[in-house]
Amino acid sequence: MDTHASLMESLASSQKEPPTEVNVFELGRPSVEDLQRRLRKWLRLGGEVCEKSFDRGEWTRYEDRTLVRLPQGAQALMYHASGAFKLSSGRAPMEALFKEMEPAAKLTERAEALVKSLGVQESLGRGESLSFERLWQTKAAAQDREGKAVEPVLCRAIGAFRHHVEGIPVLGPASLAVQMAAGGSLDSLSVLMRGPAPEATESAKVVHPERAARALVQQLAGQLDLAASTAAYTRKPTNEIKIECPGGMLFGYLSLPKRKAQRLLAPVYLAMFQLDHGLEKQAMVLAVSATEKSYLNLNVPGSESLVSASSKTAARRCC
Repeated sequence: MDTHASLMESLASSQKEPPTEVNVFELGRPSVEDLQRRLRKWLRLGGEVCEKSFDRGEWTRYEDRTLVRLPQGAQALMYHASGAFKLSSGRAPMEALFKEMEPAAKLTERAEALVKSLGVQESLGRGESLSFERLWQTKAAAQDREGKAVEPVLCRAIGAFRHHVEGIPVLGPASLAVQMAAGGSLDSLSVLMRGPAPEATESAKVVHPERAARALVQQLAGQLDLAASTAAYTRKPTNEIKIECPGGMLFGYLSLPKRKAQRLLAPVYLAMFQLDHGLEKQAMVLAVSATEKSYLNLNVPGSESLVSASSKTAARRCC
């Protein structure tokens, strides 16, 4: 069995039987003014959790985003295409370190408590939910010239949460991530949750996982052939590259990157491949439509820049 056939079989077997049909939702497209009102709400909630006043700041509106410079080095950023939001408290990287290592379970509880205090669950629409997905820890350590090491210090802990619509996960970057400093205090907050309409636009039949696995592997092979033909240096032949997909194939709705506008919330099959060329390693995320009709423009990665030309235009003050 060749590499591609083995990979295809592995992908298909990793996916549990998906639903036979799934709803497609239209996504809201708020105006910039609506987004800025939402941004003020996030600033108020974030300020209460951080115990800081974020009601005043220097607002700058660009064509594709709004930036708010806040007191004490804090800042907030919202992208107009997606409504994605990020708030940074302004702490220095090595400020407010944890006094001691904390168990993952305790850090998870702290992250969930922060999300609850922000009132995120209450703001979700019908059929929507948010659940904890993963915990990361950022640590620091050092040793002297004699090799004597100091105990690692926990600098930050990050809790990632996943948005679900009718029980189906919305794939892509973390839907919400809270970065915590000492004592579980909020250091930064990132949100990328596109709100679907209350009622579905239509219902679509889901294609079988084997068909999706075949399409993903064919797309991967095409990408490798394209890379090999345009590379400035010699790589291993495609059949000698070690390819793995440890996470298997995922099924769910897809949220496009934060700089991308999106009209519909539709299902896809997605896989992250890890490629070992011998001298280098890389990761590649590919997605194919999970329905007969393709609702999303799933561009081949690298085919276009995620940063539009308009983002380079001059800024103007607002608010």
